[in-house]
Amino acid sequence: MKLDGRDGRLVIVSNRLPVLSSADGAAAAGGLVAAVRPAIEGAGSTLWFGWSGSVPDGAPSARESEPGSLRVIPVELSQADSEGYYNGFCNGALWPLLHSFPGRFRAEARDYESYRRANAAFARTLVRHLRANDRVWVHDFHLVPLALELRERGFPGAIGFFLHVPFPSNDIFTILPWARELLEALLAYDLIGFQTPDYVENYERCVERALPGALPRRAAAFPIGIDPAPFQAWSEEPGGIRKGKDLRRALQGRKLIVGVDRLDYTKGLVERLKVFERLLENHARWRGHVSYIQISAPTRTRVPEYAAQKREVEELVGRVNGRFGDPDWMPLRYIFRSYGQRELAAYYREADVCLVTPLRDGMNLVASEYVAAQTGDPGVLVLSRFAGAASVLEHALIVNPYDADACARTLDRALSMPLEERARRQAALLACVHERTAARWAESFLAALEVAHASGQGRETTRRVRSPAKVL
Repeated sequence: MKLDGRDGRLVIVSNRLPVLSSADGAAAAGGLVAAVRPAIEGAGSTLWFGWSGSVPDGAPSARESEPGSLRVIPVELSQADSEGYYNGFCNGALWPLLHSFPGRFRAEARDYESYRRANAAFARTLVRHLRANDRVWVHDFHLVPLALELRERGFPGAIGFFLHVPFPSNDIFTILPWARELLEALLAYDLIGFQTPDYVENYERCVERALPGALPRRAAAFPIGIDPAPFQAWSEEPGGIRKGKDLRRALQGRKLIVGVDRLDYTKGLVERLKVFERLLENHARWRGHVSYIQISAPTRTRVPEYAAQKREVEELVGRVNGRFGDPDWMPLRYIFRSYGQRELAAYYREADVCLVTPLRDGMNLVASEYVAAQTGDPGVLVLSRFAGAASVLEHALIVNPYDADACARTLDRALSMPLEERARRQAALLACVHERTAARWAESFLAALEVAHASGQGRETTRRVRSPAKVL
């Protein structure tokens, strides 16, 4: 993708700074680096702003580094704001509501005030570096008010926002006491991108209800993708093939099911393990003939709810293995650590079934990674209807993760599927993965941002909404 330098620099803003390189192909910043890399490579001069993750003594300051052609500029937050901004408002309020889990929602006014102050801190750092013709691309729910902060400080350039997670229905989103303020803040963007048309519709209905007459015309779906080439290459390289052969020898001819997720309640790990348990209960022929490997990457380990979920998952793993295991067969292997994408490609290649069954997800790129890593004897993708990926990977076996019996039947079907059907589904899925790549996603969003900004929509900012504890 080649972007005309006359359009100014590309400025990327995310909650955390990116991990720029990894020898094992490890995912970075939730996959964000891999997704926007084509835009970075085609844009020439690029700035990336993000929270450093550190809490300085005294006044916050910014330090800069310039790895290659990408200039990275950290934003530092005070001790008072870092906890309330991230663990408080982002993870305690926005994350559960955006994923439609109101029972896990907790809201404190002081956390919202920290959230607004953190966005103001981002804006103060950005304006010291921005030029009028820069294009600013803001990522995810941590930074919803950022465009409003930048507009107030006089930045006239293009600002786009992409939400990587779902956007809920109006009755869920308006549980948030500050829902109207955040919707007004979003109107300061030239373009707002979502993963699926359903999320766009939910957002527009929220705006229509909360702000009659202010329905934006600049919201659209831009389904995110991956670069399939590395996964295809990794699955075929000698090291990956050897690892696959070792895995097959350990399985002793058994079928293999694989799941790869962060340990987060939105991923539905507890429900998924119960589906596997139901498979062994209701389809006894698979006892001793299938093994399930669940790889779960640690996340938010300091948050009590996540520690509680880890205990629940581990107890369930022990229960399943205790009920059905034999001295020469452990039905379920649970791995609690992160793997690089190169390593994962070997697991994907060998898996007869990949379970991607979140209870709610923005897109879920594991589904596309699995498809990209398959070879001549492909496996079967079992995909939750509540993942954004289900809107594009229609030839997967689509399931409702809340229905354990139906999921177990689908899993039985996947394990029994003949080669002809597997190959037909894989060909259709792979064509979709190659069509909807990370490069296409970035290119289409940035092109639409230029058009939206040229129309002047993003400069029609709404009236200023102030928090009582607002720090400018």
